[in-house]
Amino acid sequence: MRTPSKLLSLTLALSAILVSAGPQPTYGRGVACLAPTLNGMVQGTASGTSCVFLGIPFAASTANQNRWKPPQPVAPWTNILSTTSPPSNCASLNAAGSPQGSEDCLKLNLWVRNPRPTAAPVIVWIHTGSFVAASANFGGTNGLRLAAETGVIVVEANYRLAAFGFLSHRALEQEDPHRSAGNYGLLDQRAALQWVRDNIAGFGGDPDNVTLAGTSAGGQSVGLHMVSPGSRGLFHRAIVESAYPTTASRTRDDGVAQGEALAASLGCTNPAQVASCLRSKTQAQILLALPQASPQVVEPIGQAVWEPVVDGIVIPDQPRTLFEQGEFAHVPTIIGTDRDEAWGSFITRSFPSGVSLAQYETWVNSEFGALAPRVLAAYPASDFASPQEAMSRLVTDGQFVCESRRLGDLIADGGLRGRGPHPEHDTGKRIKMPVYMYSYDYVLNDLSVGHVIHGLESNIIFGNAYTMPASHALTAADVALHNIMAGYWTTFANTGDPNGDGFPTWLEYRKNHDNYFVFDSAVSAGVDQRGEACDFWSPFFLRSMLGGVTAASP
Repeated sequence: MRTPSKLLSLTLALSAILVSAGPQPTYGRGVACLAPTLNGMVQGTASGTSCVFLGIPFAASTANQNRWKPPQPVAPWTNILSTTSPPSNCASLNAAGSPQGSEDCLKLNLWVRNPRPTAAPVIVWIHTGSFVAASANFGGTNGLRLAAETGVIVVEANYRLAAFGFLSHRALEQEDPHRSAGNYGLLDQRAALQWVRDNIAGFGGDPDNVTLAGTSAGGQSVGLHMVSPGSRGLFHRAIVESAYPTTASRTRDDGVAQGEALAASLGCTNPAQVASCLRSKTQAQILLALPQASPQVVEPIGQAVWEPVVDGIVIPDQPRTLFEQGEFAHVPTIIGTDRDEAWGSFITRSFPSGVSLAQYETWVNSEFGALAPRVLAAYPASDFASPQEAMSRLVTDGQFVCESRRLGDLIADGGLRGRGPHPEHDTGKRIKMPVYMYSYDYVLNDLSVGHVIHGLESNIIFGNAYTMPASHALTAADVALHNIMAGYWTTFANTGDPNGDGFPTWLEYRKNHDNYFVFDSAVSAGVDQRGEACDFWSPFFLRSMLGGVTAASP
C-alpha cells in the first residue's frame, strides 16, 4: 500500500504532466471549448488543461408569472451562446441586509478537461448558504482544479433562495397541479440534475455516473433528494457533508404560517388575489417583507427561516421516517462532519462576547425543555474548558456527528424496504449500500485557532484558497491533504468505492461496527466515533438546534 506522501508525489507528478501539455483546442467539434446542448451550442473558455463554461441556462427566468412555479424550460437559441461570464446570483440579501441578485438566475457552471473526455464521472455540487445565500460562483468550490487534476466533470448550479425558493402558501398550493408549494429551490436543483442527464454526454460526461454532493445546506439538499421520489434515478452516488437530514424538518403548516405572515406584511390578504398580489411585488419588497434569521443557537423571535418543508409531494414525509422505511434512493454514500462544527459562526452570532455558565444553562433549558436536565447531565459545563466549549460540543454531537451516524446506520441497514438508484430496480427487499463515514479534523489556525469549524473541508477537497471568514492561502501541507481527499472523493465518484491503488484503506461503515476515517495532517482509521454521546442522542427526534424554533418544539 502506498503511503499518503507517495500518493501526493504521484498526484503532483501527474499534474505536472498535464500542465506541460498545455491547452489543446480539440474540444467539441474541433473548436476549443465548444459543446452541444439540447437548446443549442455553448462556447466556454479554455483555462490551462480545462474548459470552463459559466452561466449555462438550465431553466427559464423565474420572474413575473414564473415566480413560485416549478422551473420552466429554456427557449432554444440558434447562435452559439457565449458562456464565459459567471451567472447572476439568485435573489437574496447580502451580508449588509440589502437585496441583491436576479430572478433570472437558473444557470450552472461546468468544468471539464480539455481535450474532451469520454464517459467521465460527474460531480454535481449543491452550494452552501443556509438556503438564503451564496451561489454557484462560490470561490471555495470552484471546480477548475478538481476537474483538471482528476478528470471528473464538476457541475455547480444556482437555485432559488430565501422566500423565492421556499415560500409556502395555500394560494400557491391551489394553483399547483400537485397541490405543492414551498420547495422551489429543491425543484431547481432537480432541474439541474435533469439537465445533466440530458446534456452531459455532449461535454464528455457519463449521464449514468452522477454523484450528488454538497456541504451544509448543500449536504442537507443531498439528503432530501435521496428521499424525494421525483429525484430518484438522476444520481447514482451521494456525498453528504456537515448536514443533518434526519432531524425533524419544517412541516407544511410551519411553511404556510410563515407564508401567510409574509403575504400579510405586503398587504396581500384577499384570498382570490394573493398569488397575483405577491407576484406584483418587487424583488426587494419580497426580500425585506420579513426579518430574515441567520443560523444561530438562539432563535430570534419573529424572524423568518427559509428552508425546505415536508409538503407531501417533493418531500412526502419526514426524511427520517422515509429513511427508516427504506423509501430512499439506495446509492453508495459518503457522510461526514467537521470536528468542531458548532464552534464559531453558529454560537458567536448568538453570543459574540462568549458564553457564560448562566447563558449556557439558560440556553439548554430553553432549547430542550423537559429534556434539559438530561442534556445538562450529559454535557455539564464543568467537564469542558469553558461553557462555550460545552455548548459547541453539545451542538456538534447532537446536531451533526450523531445525526450523521444515524443517517449512516439507516443507509447501511437498508431500511424496511429497499430501492435501487432507478425506479425499475425496486425490489421490495432490503438493499444495503456501502457507506463511508469520516471526521474532518484538520486545524487551520488562520481561520479558527484550535478548532475545525463548519464548512472548512470543501476548500481542501476542491483545492482552493480561503477568503471567508478569513483569508488563508493553501500551504504545501494543505495541498497534500487536498490531493488525498480529492483522490478519495473522485475515485468514489467513478466507482462508488473511494479506495484505489495507492490509497490507505477506508473501510465501509457498518451498523454496530462504526468504522470511520479521520482526515488530518495524516489520515487514520477510527471506530465508534463519539459512541457514548451518540448513544445518548439516539432516542430523540429533535428539530434543528440552529433553526427558527427550539429543538424540542413539537
